[in-house]
Amino acid sequence: MMGEQMIHPMAGIWTVYHAIDSEIHTPFQAYQATRYIDSSIPRIPVRARGLEDEGYYTLSTTNWFPYSWSVNNVAFAEVGHTSLAYWQAGRNEEAFRLFKSNILDGMYLGASPGNIGQISFYDAARGECYRDFGDPVGVYSRALVQGLFGILPDAMNERLVIRPGFPADWDHASIETADIAFDFAREGQTDRYTIKPSFPRELALTMQLQAPYDRIGSITVNGRKVRWNMEQSVGAPVIAIACGMADAYQVEIIWKGTKTAATAIGVTAATNSPVEILMENNIRELYDPQEVLGSAKIRNNTISGTVKGEPGHRTLFVRVKEGELEWWRAVSIEVIAPRSVTNGFNWELADEDAHYETVDMDAYINASVDQIFTNEYLSPRSPFTTLQIPRQGIGEWCHPTLTAAIDDSGLRKASREGVFETPFGIPFRTPSDESLNIAYTSLWDNFPASVTIPLAGKASHTFLLMAGSTNHMQVHVPNGEVLVTYRDGSQSRLELRNPETWVPIEQDLFVDDHAFRLSNPRPYRVGLKSGKVSRNFDDEIPADEVYGRSIDGGAAIILDLPLDKEKELESITVRTIANEVVIGLMSVTLAR
Repeated sequence: MMGEQMIHPMAGIWTVYHAIDSEIHTPFQAYQATRYIDSSIPRIPVRARGLEDEGYYTLSTTNWFPYSWSVNNVAFAEVGHTSLAYWQAGRNEEAFRLFKSNILDGMYLGASPGNIGQISFYDAARGECYRDFGDPVGVYSRALVQGLFGILPDAMNERLVIRPGFPADWDHASIETADIAFDFAREGQTDRYTIKPSFPRELALTMQLQAPYDRIGSITVNGRKVRWNMEQSVGAPVIAIACGMADAYQVEIIWKGTKTAATAIGVTAATNSPVEILMENNIRELYDPQEVLGSAKIRNNTISGTVKGEPGHRTLFVRVKEGELEWWRAVSIEVIAPRSVTNGFNWELADEDAHYETVDMDAYINASVDQIFTNEYLSPRSPFTTLQIPRQGIGEWCHPTLTAAIDDSGLRKASREGVFETPFGIPFRTPSDESLNIAYTSLWDNFPASVTIPLAGKASHTFLLMAGSTNHMQVHVPNGEVLVTYRDGSQSRLELRNPETWVPIEQDLFVDDHAFRLSNPRPYRVGLKSGKVSRNFDDEIPADEVYGRSIDGGAAIILDLPLDKEKELESITVRTIANEVVIGLMSVTLAR
C-alpha cells in the first residue's frame, strides 16, 4: 500500500503451500508453484554414513538475507507442508522423496529417535533444537493420510475422495486409522483396493487414480463393472471412478496397453534461440502460460519455437494422448543467457593508467553515518498491524528493541587530509574531522527520497563509497539505485539489490553453499571503526555465527558503476526504492 508497491519476486515456501492447501488453484498453477520451489528454494542434501544416496534433501523456507529468526530456517512443519503441497499438485514422486527425506532427517538421523521436532539438524542458525515443539505432528499426519494415501473425506458434501499418492514402483501399501482401513496391492497389471470406512455418516466414494498404463481392461467395484472418466490433470493421466455408498469396497482395476510417459521433459536453451521439443506422445494442444515460446508450432510429435524472456526456469504444458488417456505433460525449460557476460571491475588489477578524480559533494551531505539508528523513523507507516521495522530502523518482531552502534572513527582517522586511500589505489573523499559525511536518502520522511549531484567531463567508471540499512524483508528486490545521466539524456544504472550490491551497515552476511548462497562474490567493504577494507570480516566474527554477525562499528560498501567513456557526464543520482531502508552516499570517485 506504500512506496513503490512492489511485489516480492522470491516467495517463501509458505506462500506456495498455503495457496495450494486453500484449493484456490488450477492444476497448472499448482504445478508451476511447486516448480518455483524446485528452482528457487535452496535444497540441502540429507546424507549419513551407511545411508544410500537416493537424492534425499530438505528445504530452507526461503533464500532470504540476512538471517533472521523464522524467515530462513529448516523447519520440519514447513517442509512437511510443502511435501503435502506436492501431493496436492499431483507430483507424487517428488512429494514422497521430500517426505521420506524429512522422516529420515528427524526420526532416524536426529538426536531424538522417533521424534520429529521443530528445527532440523541442517538449520544453519539453530541446528536441531526445540525437540519438544509439537507443531509438525498435525501436518505430518496430514501428509501421510491425505498426501501419501490420498484419503480426503468431504462430509459436508457427503463424499469421500481417495487419491493415492504412491510412488510408481510401489506394489503394496496399507493404513488403518479410527476412520478408515485401506489396503492396496498390485500384481502385474492388476490393482486391488480394499477399503472399509468407519466415518460417523455414510459417504459416497470416488477414487482418483494416476494411470500407469494407457488402456483400461476393466474396473469392478464389489464385483460389479463400473465406468470411469478422465480428470483434467498435469504430470500424469488421472482417471476417476464413482464407487457409490457401501459399508466396504473391493475395487479392482485391470490395466492394459503400455506404460504411460508421465515424466516431465527438461530443456535448456538460450534466450532468443530456436528450440525443438520432441514428445513421444501424440500432441493435441500447447498451453504456454509463461509465454516462454515465441512463434510456437506443432508438427507431428515435435514442438518448435523461439525461446523468450529473461534467464530463469519456465514451464509450459502439452496436452497429449496415449491409448485411451489424455493429460497435460509438463515441459521444464531453463532459459540461459546467450553467453557469459562479465561486468564490473577487477579490484585486484586496478587500472594503473586511470586518473582518479574525487567529486566534491559537500553541499549534498545531510547526516553523519553513525546517526542511522539513533533516529526515530515514524512515518510513513501502515495504520494496520504488520511486521514492520521498529522505530529505530532496525530489528524485527522478536527483537523490537534491537539496535547497532555505528562508529565511523576509524574511517575518519584513516582519511588523510580528507581522502581515504583503498588498497587497490582508488581514493575516496571523506572528512577527517567530525563533519557530516553522508547523504542519506529514504522513503521515511527523515530524509529525501533521492539526491542528485552534478558531474562534468567523461569517465570510464564511477566508484562509490556507500552505507545504509536493509533487512530480510527487502531481499532480492531493488533497495535503491544509482543513476548516472549523460548530457544526451541517456543513463547508466546500478541497482542496489540485497544481498549482491547492497548489504546491512551493521553486519557481515552469513554465506554458505545451501540456504545462504550468493550468486556473486561478496562486495568490498570498509570497516567504519577500523578502516579495514575487505570482502569478509571472518577474522573478527566467528565463521559459524549466523545471526547478527555484527561488525564492530559497522561497515560501508564499495561499488563500481561502469560508464560510457565517450559521453559527457551530467549528474549522478542516488534514489531509495524499497520501504524501510536508508540508502546513503558517502563519496564519488571518477576514473578519467
